[in-house]
Amino acid sequence: MYSVECRIKKYLFAFNNVTMEKNLTATLKYALLSDKKMAVIAKLVKGKKVKDALTLLQFLPKKWAQQLAKVVKSAYANATVNGSADADKLFIQTILVTRAPKIKRVRFVSRSRISHYVRYRCFVKVVLSVK
Repeated sequence: MYSVECRIKKYLFAFNNVTMEKNLTATLKYALLSDKKMAVIAKLVKGKKVKDALTLLQFLPKKWAQQLAKVVKSAYANATVNGSADADKLFIQTILVTRAPKIKRVRFVSRSRISHYVRYRCFVKVVLSVK
């Protein structure tokens, strides 16, 4: 398992080496799901055509597949309207899922004690490309 610094360096290296146009991207910030769970969903649609990915995400029984579908739709709309790219040739080049700051919470339990728990969040960046 990577340490936190190695994981951050790995994502920054991947982020800098992706050739991006501003019109072909969309981001989701501070999503209330852990980065590991979102990465599992993102692996399924990476490299597929946009329409195939949207149909796959529509019928996927995972909680955050609908949120990822919204981000892919947003990138698709950005590419077709602002970037004037051909809609049939678009595919998902990369989906970059990184860790966001945690939310620390407390829960009151019996005998005047406090139980701490953490809510994890993630950032998602979808980059489309034309074949």
